[in-house]
Amino acid sequence: MSIRRENGHGVVPRRRNGKQPACEPCRKAKISCDHSLPVCDRCKRRKASAKCIYLSAPMTRRPPTGESNTSREHEQTAGTLSTPTPTPAPTPTPSTISTHDHLLSPDSRPTEPGRIQSGGFFGPTNFSAVFEENRENIGNDIQISNDSGALPSYDSLQTHNFLMLPGNAFGGSPRIQLGIKILQKLPDKRTCDHLLKWFLERKGECSPYTPRLISAQIVYSLWSQWGKEFKEPRRLDDMERISTHLCRNSEHHLQEAEDYQPWLDSITGPNMRWESVGLIFAALCQSILSLSERDAFFTTQPGQRKDRKHFALELKDCIQACVTLSNYMDYINTVMVGLLTQNLIIATVIMGDASLIVWRQIGDLVSMSTALGLHRQPDNDGPVTFLSECKRRLFTIIFNVDKSSAHLTGRPPALSYRYTRFRFPLDIDDEVFAQGPEALRKAAEKLDANGWNQEGRMTNATYIRAHGYLTIITDEILELSLTGNISDTRITDLLARLQETYDGFPCYTHYRPNDVYSPLISDSVLWRRIGLRLTYLEQRLTLERLAHKSLLLSGQSMISCALEMLQLTVLFWVQRDRFVEHHHDYDWMLMCWGVPSSGVLCVEILKQMKSPHESTIKLPTSEIVQNLSLLVGFFEWIKPSAGNYLLCGRMSKLVKRILDQILNHRVGGRGNSQGQGQEGERSGMGLVEDGNDGLGGENGNGNVDVGMMGVDDLDAMGDDVGAFGNLDWLNELDWSRGPWMNLDGLT
Repeated sequence: MSIRRENGHGVVPRRRNGKQPACEPCRKAKISCDHSLPVCDRCKRRKASAKCIYLSAPMTRRPPTGESNTSREHEQTAGTLSTPTPTPAPTPTPSTISTHDHLLSPDSRPTEPGRIQSGGFFGPTNFSAVFEENRENIGNDIQISNDSGALPSYDSLQTHNFLMLPGNAFGGSPRIQLGIKILQKLPDKRTCDHLLKWFLERKGECSPYTPRLISAQIVYSLWSQWGKEFKEPRRLDDMERISTHLCRNSEHHLQEAEDYQPWLDSITGPNMRWESVGLIFAALCQSILSLSERDAFFTTQPGQRKDRKHFALELKDCIQACVTLSNYMDYINTVMVGLLTQNLIIATVIMGDASLIVWRQIGDLVSMSTALGLHRQPDNDGPVTFLSECKRRLFTIIFNVDKSSAHLTGRPPALSYRYTRFRFPLDIDDEVFAQGPEALRKAAEKLDANGWNQEGRMTNATYIRAHGYLTIITDEILELSLTGNISDTRITDLLARLQETYDGFPCYTHYRPNDVYSPLISDSVLWRRIGLRLTYLEQRLTLERLAHKSLLLSGQSMISCALEMLQLTVLFWVQRDRFVEHHHDYDWMLMCWGVPSSGVLCVEILKQMKSPHESTIKLPTSEIVQNLSLLVGFFEWIKPSAGNYLLCGRMSKLVKRILDQILNHRVGGRGNSQGQGQEGERSGMGLVEDGNDGLGGENGNGNVDVGMMGVDDLDAMGDDVGAFGNLDWLNELDWSRGPWMNLDGLT
């Protein structure tokens, strides 16, 4: 784009009305501008070069974004501007300003994306690895990427996290101002009570490293301490006073007591800190996410809080701001690490498990946990205390999250079992902690030699312990898969240890098919049993794939593992009315379990279609196709607000396409599969031949056995009286004689 030169200075092109645009400072001050580039002379004299920018349409209303976001964007961009070099490119319209073309032209600039989650490296264990490795069978035009949808734009509190460094003036500091904004975002007492009740009843297991009542007691303490100040409308001076109090408390290192009540007293009441407030927002946000988007609760909320995802984003932003304020003095404590853990879990729900933001937060969480020393549990068998058990639970969860994310993305984990010293938490129920140290000691004495409870109860600690044992093996599987140093001996050893570990769990942790229909099995226990079984199958499938690639195993056990994994995954969807509070986890489950298992099955079917005589693996094709069809329905059920929604949409299209290939292939091959005595499925219909010519046969009375007919046989009967083309024959049936079709042929 050519630039005119006047008086030796570069100038911007004229507008459509023939006038040259003024820079923003001159335009707002309504003073003349010399239109020089990159900075006008007036801004140079006023030492305001960073603010000297030219807008092509300064009066055009933009989509609502935070004021500070806009100003920060302008400041960052203005510092990088330079006079462009003339090029022979086509001359643009006069309304376009070349120097700020990427920033200022509303037509050429992409729509405000909000926070976009995007890609990165994906290794050999990632969720779509099976499809990626077999593109020759599924087609190279299938796009498998991890881009997630844009999050709604809003005035993020994080834009206010500036100048929060030790040594700043305390009164009226940016810290106090940020604290005021956080406190103003706290929902009213009625809303808090409603969400907290739901959290305690249905979502308490989402923060299992501490008893679920802790969040309730912190909220109760907040309203008891400052209930009058939080009544609507809230006064600015009251919020400033509370923010100042919380900031002062957070400047002191938290001395964590070993027992429950002293520990709770140190973070509630007059000792409340920003970490405590963050736990309140985390409990509220988890409750919001677990509600249905059309729940009547949202109709009672003001403004944009009627939208579930926007409400959750607001609360999530408050959690992150509480983390910022808690980090002010560079202190670390168990409460802080627990808050980071909950913040990460919420981020995966909102932004998606493949988000780079989530990946960075995992790094922060691991760094903080190792800085606190959670990875080095003491060797001595000291007394069991509330704090020691919390630390064990917390690090086991962090270790599990790290391995789960590494396995999902195929990237190296941040923690290694080789550099940690584990002591798994004891299988003690949450309610015991609040009963004092003596009750805790007695509960520990009632456990078996391995630390499991002997009452047959699947508690929070039971679930954490079981996953901890599996995660140790997961770490070794990742070491084997990601380094490429694969040996048959190592694979065989890990397969045996994985099976031995799972079999060694108490019987009340094992899933059995009849659990679904048992009135004695609660929904929460069923959820945990299936989840634990799927975690085991997920790791087994990884080892089975490695064994099949190295020709150690034929692949038959791999197919059996993948099919069970797929069946249990779609079972969650089929029984979804029992797991309403977990619906926001369904997209994650599809990525972890649905995609890998369906990939193994789809690829093997396509291979056998392409080369039917080369494989010795026996496939229950009908059963696989039925479950893949359910999986497609599961994919399409995922809501647009889910973090992994776009990924689920892409995988749905991929599985649909493969299903089309399978079914079209089988229907197309029907005419060549009518041999004598041939067993198996018939033309994709699941009908078994009876040894006669064609599919139709005669029963002992010489009549047509309609239960053994194929679709072509029914069509060939035409419109004769008594044929299927004329439905009058239905009136002659004796309906009292029970089922009239031979359903055995459908097996």
